[in-house]
Amino acid sequence: MTNSLKEALAELYVINSQYEKALSLFAELLKPEVFEFIEKHSLHDAIHDKVVNLMLLDCKRAVHLLIQHRDIIPPYEVVEQLLHASKSCDKKYLLHQYLHALFEVDIHAGKDYHDMQLELYADYEPRMLLPFLRTSQHYRLDKAYEIFAQKEFVKEQVFVLGRMGNAKEALSTIINKLEDIQEAVEFVTEQHDDELWDELIRQCLQKPEMVGMLLEHTVGNLDPLYIVSLVPDGLEIPKLRDRLVKIVTDYRTETSLRHGCNDILKADCVNLLVKYYHEARRGVCMASMDEEAQGARVNEGSSRTGDRSSTLRNLEMKSRTRCGARCCLCFDPLSIQDMSFIVFYCCHAYHQSCLEGGLDSMKSNSNARDSDDGSEDDDGSPSGESRMRCVLCTTAAA
Repeated sequence: MTNSLKEALAELYVINSQYEKALSLFAELLKPEVFEFIEKHSLHDAIHDKVVNLMLLDCKRAVHLLIQHRDIIPPYEVVEQLLHASKSCDKKYLLHQYLHALFEVDIHAGKDYHDMQLELYADYEPRMLLPFLRTSQHYRLDKAYEIFAQKEFVKEQVFVLGRMGNAKEALSTIINKLEDIQEAVEFVTEQHDDELWDELIRQCLQKPEMVGMLLEHTVGNLDPLYIVSLVPDGLEIPKLRDRLVKIVTDYRTETSLRHGCNDILKADCVNLLVKYYHEARRGVCMASMDEEAQGARVNEGSSRTGDRSSTLRNLEMKSRTRCGARCCLCFDPLSIQDMSFIVFYCCHAYHQSCLEGGLDSMKSNSNARDSDDGSEDDDGSPSGESRMRCVLCTTAAA
């Protein structure tokens, strides 16, 4: 059957609404309009056995289609078809394109193929290896190390060795193969192991040119004097004088910045204490709710004459600490003749007799506990000494 006859038969199938049969012929003929045909007639269920043809026709569009409908065409079906493709095509490259796109959409969807994906990245896109290694948790470390050793990917070997817990070998690889002191310092910093710092110094002492580089890059992590004290007598270090001058300059700059920050912090503390002191000296407004409402109406009426003076008054009123005009224990008005009352800074007010009675009842309830704790209150004063404090706040804190 020739291609022309197949195309004619496919058109007949379309006219007869036999879209799945038409799709099989279009996919076999590698017709570019097959993707629009699938979307137009919703034939996603009919492409299970046509993955290879679609990938050969347009890899990018096929990958997007397969990932978008991965609930209908699961990843294992796609991978199996691509692995067993009989046509002359770059199966590994098609697998790489599909698995890479799948990983970017859902890192766990293709977790069974992450070992295979390591090989594909090593062959087609090595720059993606480190991001993949950091993100995925579904690959075998020994297999990954074997691949990187064959391909001589040093940075990837270091990462895998660190994951395997062989930090000293990873550090040795950085120093001997990469010869990158900055990366070695970053690696040791990430490991949070003090023994690794000693190992780093020991290995660097074997190469004089690396000792100077180590002095430059360990500022803030190690004491440079400690490194200098370990340098053997007679060891010549290139540019040692310039590097020591730079270390001293950086140290002075850091010290100056710290002193400046401490001065700013102290000034802020003083300013806040002064502000707190002035706020604590403010009087407590003892007006009742009715009086406050009446005062607000008066202020509102007078404010019509001048907006600026009204704004200042409102700000002043808002800044005042207020409390109700009733006792917090008996709820009687505070303004009872011949009766003293006490107002705390927390804005709770009490008749003196009510407060003393409330404190006595609290003290009697806590006698047993105080005797077990050494018969001292929270602030260190003896439990038998009379002390005025807010009943509501003390109860809430307890």
